[in-house]
Amino acid sequence: MERKSWSSLILCLVIFVIMGLVGYIHFKKELVNKLKNEVEFSEAEVTEKELDLNNYGLAVEHTQKEIDNADKEVKELQDEVGKLNSAKEEKDKEVKACKDSVAGLSNDVAAMEKEKSDIDGKKTKWNEEINGLKQKLQDHSPVCDYVKTTAEDLKKDPTIKELCPQIQIVVKA
Repeated sequence: MERKSWSSLILCLVIFVIMGLVGYIHFKKELVNKLKNEVEFSEAEVTEKELDLNNYGLAVEHTQKEIDNADKEVKELQDEVGKLNSAKEEKDKEVKACKDSVAGLSNDVAAMEKEKSDIDGKKTKWNEEINGLKQKLQDHSPVCDYVKTTAEDLKKDPTIKELCPQIQIVVKA
């Protein structure tokens, strides 16, 4: 009996060891499956991160192209502004020259207007003087009453008749 008991005991022990090994294998299989899932999850995360990095790289590349294009446009616009500023400076010089010319012409016009008003004043004065002289010519001078002249004297100096139209011509006998 001893042999049977020892055999049963060994059999139980073997079954117990086998059950322990099966449990251990099952535990290790679960652990391997868990690690496999974690590795797959990590690989998925890495793949996702790589895709994100690629997308970010493409976005950076696209943004850099846009920045380069914007820089190019800014440079072109600055060149254009420079050209326009040059043209503006030229036009400003022309405007200043025109304003200076207008100021000079205004001074000339003012001088001419002053000269014209002086001439108008002199003309008025001369007209008054002429009118006064005409009036004196039309007025009968008391001197003409005493002037006696002959026809020969009138031929020699016809202005006598103009000065004294009422002059009496004396005939010499």
